[in-house]
Amino acid sequence: MNALAGAKVKGGAAAINTLLYAAIAGLVMGIAALALYLLHDQFREPTKDLGSSVIGAPSSQYDGIIAIDPPLALPDFTLNDQYGASTSLGDLRDQVTLLAFGFLHCPDICPLTINEMQRVRDMLGEAANEANFVFISVDGSRDTPEALRHYFEFREIDDIIGLTGAEAAVREAGEMLGLSFEVSEEDVSGGYLINHSAGAFLLDERGRWIRRYHFGVPARAIADDLLRMISD
Repeated sequence: MNALAGAKVKGGAAAINTLLYAAIAGLVMGIAALALYLLHDQFREPTKDLGSSVIGAPSSQYDGIIAIDPPLALPDFTLNDQYGASTSLGDLRDQVTLLAFGFLHCPDICPLTINEMQRVRDMLGEAANEANFVFISVDGSRDTPEALRHYFEFREIDDIIGLTGAEAAVREAGEMLGLSFEVSEEDVSGGYLINHSAGAFLLDERGRWIRRYHFGVPARAIADDLLRMISD
């Protein structure tokens, strides 16, 4: 091997070693950054969610439940249920109401939310007849009353009230609750998703907001709240 060829080999090896060291250094830095983030996330205070900045606050031992104290009176609203009938907030009064927002094309959170509402209802037993369970769609364009009815029939759900309506009407219904939702850009097939407030809201018999449940609060905790209210 002549001197020129040897220099090329050595130069190539040096370049490879440099790239290898850079990759290892980047990996180590990435792992260190991830570890610091996880450590920070573990000890940080719970992030404020919709509603917590309006009224009520998490306790020092945060459990995902925010008490709205004093209760917040909500303005009346009117939407259409899964049978096409107009339903207003006034129609829900005289019973406690567990309410959540979502949409039928949701791939994860919304089906889980409906499942949890069903679990809460089952846990109440006969007392469930003293409560309303309401799912309000934030996708009025696709989630028509007929679509809601077919969805509930397919899943054999006959004890949850599905409500839908124009975007402006839904935003108005959820405004005091801090509802926020945003439609994503359509994909190549014309489909889209909607980023929206998750979790559930509890209203008393007068239609006043009294609890905010973040997504993931156990069904048992929500059922206990409803049972206390129903038995009072």
